[in-house]
Amino acid sequence: MHGNAVAFRAALADVERHEVDLIVSLGDVAQGGPQPKECIDLLRELDCPCVFGNSDDFLLTLDFGADAVDDEEDRRRLLETADWSRGQLGAEGLDFLRGFQPTVQAGDVLCCHATPLSNEDVILPESERRQLERALVNVETAAVAAGHVHLQWLRRVNGKLWFCVGSVGLVYEQKQLPDPVPFLPWSEYAIVDDELEISFRRIPFDVEQLIDAARESDFPHFDRWAAMWQR
Repeated sequence: MHGNAVAFRAALADVERHEVDLIVSLGDVAQGGPQPKECIDLLRELDCPCVFGNSDDFLLTLDFGADAVDDEEDRRRLLETADWSRGQLGAEGLDFLRGFQPTVQAGDVLCCHATPLSNEDVILPESERRQLERALVNVETAAVAAGHVHLQWLRRVNGKLWFCVGSVGLVYEQKQLPDPVPFLPWSEYAIVDDELEISFRRIPFDVEQLIDAARESDFPHFDRWAAMWQR
């Protein structure tokens, strides 16, 4: 969700149309958007399993981890936004993040954030086969569901299915040269049935509603963030 409850509600409304048995959050729920507490509150209402993402870890530790940020201005902005988000969540919300799990098994699908071994590794559609094979070591389920890279895609490796569900609250499809307005007004997720048939879902949401919420909440660096959304 990345702190985008407007997109989260759009996804949940679509989920209701499909009568799913289980919802699993793949992490990165609060950092980066103007509605961190609303996202946490919605997850509490769902009472669903949640995977621990790298930005969840960042909110708790303020440690950039593998995502080194060399530009001091970018570091300052990210830390100021994280500090604001931590204040919105309070101690109770931060404790909720600490309860997230490294992985969640849902039937024959192992749910993770980036890979079953890491919430920071990057695996993309063009990644070499051996990189996926390393990520699948000791995985006994027939499929792995991941997030992290904000793209929807799937691939078969040694008889196992690897798929990425996209992003509920921060969709972008940057190519080699980053788009100056990268964020798309869509909410993405995936539905998986008992036969491991995967349906990628992409639902529009009202980006102006999200921007209004950010303005009203005094979201840090509002002008720069708002300009990054496609209208």
